[in-house]
Amino acid sequence: MIGKSVPGLSWQTLDGQTLDLVKLAHKGPVYLKLWATYCIPCRAQMPGFERLYQRYKSRMSIVAVDIGFGEKHDKIVSFVRKASLTMPVVVDDGRLSDWLHIRATPLHVLIDRDGRLAYLGHQDGAALEAALERVVAKPRTTAHLQFADVTPTPPLAVGAEVPTLALSDATQAAVPLRPEGATRPQVVLFTAPWCESYLSTMDPPTARNCARTREIAQKLVTNSRLDWKVIGAKLWTEPADMASFRTLFGPGFRILLDENNQAFTRFGIRQIPAVALITKDGRLAEMLDGSRPDLGAQIEAFARRTP
Repeated sequence: MIGKSVPGLSWQTLDGQTLDLVKLAHKGPVYLKLWATYCIPCRAQMPGFERLYQRYKSRMSIVAVDIGFGEKHDKIVSFVRKASLTMPVVVDDGRLSDWLHIRATPLHVLIDRDGRLAYLGHQDGAALEAALERVVAKPRTTAHLQFADVTPTPPLAVGAEVPTLALSDATQAAVPLRPEGATRPQVVLFTAPWCESYLSTMDPPTARNCARTREIAQKLVTNSRLDWKVIGAKLWTEPADMASFRTLFGPGFRILLDENNQAFTRFGIRQIPAVALITKDGRLAEMLDGSRPDLGAQIEAFARRTP
């Protein structure tokens, strides 16, 4: 990715100001830190990040970019206040994370005066600070900055045909979300292998929702009318995690990993758990929030509507 032109994105800061990456890049170098409120190493790095902001804010633009996955606005605002962060804070809609092929946070992103990626790294400390010094010292070498196009992919609307998507299973074999010739309606559960474990301390309500959704699915999976798939988020997930993920759910489910985030993007999933109901002719019937109290009843009603 180093040397690539960055996307021409704009965001709203938490206090309602417009922040345009094109304008920032024309002013000078830019430092974006991608993070999440429930990410333990992100939390540990925040005091140092604030110190770097105070040290470099007169020489470059610095922005805290919450990745926006599994987040809520109030939770971000509360975290920023408690962490005493004073730099601009924005929330990614998924386009920057997807463009960077992000697999883990925190991620430090340095952009040089030519609007190109100059550094990517997860750790703070000496290597990051040396990269910061290099970026602020490097002069601009081009008069016209270019920016990558990251046109957003609209989420599927109810009634839309589900596109062909290839995911991977525990053996890393490619598996289509909907096999050719499929005739059964599908229930697709979007979650993450770490939701019930890692989030049990960092975000207990979400962890409980993931556990409850799994338990509902395990009760209903015996309905032979439905084809069940579970899709794990690529964030903080390695192929080696899939075996234990499959064991957690047990028989009756096809457990898949969304390595390129294509399924999460096409179904518009920014919160987990979530459930997609797909008709037997391959169209999106409904998207369900995994936290809703009537989740099981809604899935059962969908099954009853199936001839």
